[in-house]
Amino acid sequence: MSWVDPTTSPINPQPGPVISGSGTGLNYQVESPLLVVKQKDIWAQTNQQRFHDEALQWFGEEVIVRQLWRAEDAALGLVGYCQVCQDSPNPTTPNTSVQSRVSSVYRQTGNSYCSSCYGTTFSGGFKNVCYHLYMLAADTPQIRSNLSTGQFWKDNPQVQLSWYPEIRTGDLVVRVTQWNHGTPTALGDRFQVSAVTPQTVRTGPGVSYDPTMYVNQTCTLENVFPSSPYYNVPVI
Repeated sequence: MSWVDPTTSPINPQPGPVISGSGTGLNYQVESPLLVVKQKDIWAQTNQQRFHDEALQWFGEEVIVRQLWRAEDAALGLVGYCQVCQDSPNPTTPNTSVQSRVSSVYRQTGNSYCSSCYGTTFSGGFKNVCYHLYMLAADTPQIRSNLSTGQFWKDNPQVQLSWYPEIRTGDLVVRVTQWNHGTPTALGDRFQVSAVTPQTVRTGPGVSYDPTMYVNQTCTLENVFPSSPYYNVPVI
């Protein structure tokens, strides 16, 4: 295939002229002129999300999700580092000044079983919202694992969740075995999200460029072992 001079290209409109940059020293040229004006159908995008949510409600189960606090949240001032589990000269009557200094230096939990941060490093461990979602889980075989505390049946289901909220690695998913008018009254197994794959559709250019839109989220869950402090995280 031979190279074609853009100035003699039969395509109309032709690639735009070279424009001198302002202040950067770099020139600018539109190499791919817009031949088709694409209209974004917002209603069609919304329908994709709604159709998937309807499938989750029809075939799935109701679960509770709590989102994990993260370092970027602490950087924004949304949460502080836990000081309860930090070292102190007197464990019975801890010195809060010492704990504060230790926390600011190490910025990590001092006790994986801390009753305040649950080993997450951040005060409260999880955000103060319990999401009531629908989840569709694929059947997976349970694998028996031998732990120091005894045998543990491990289950790592592949699940689908709604497009909102954004699920991230480390978030807590709790199965509910009994409900009473939308309120969970009996809880089942607890899982941590180990991997998340967002399912998206492309939208293309519009008034405001938004190349992708979340339709749903596919996650891999990992069992929380029975003695984990995550079983003490309140969800009811």
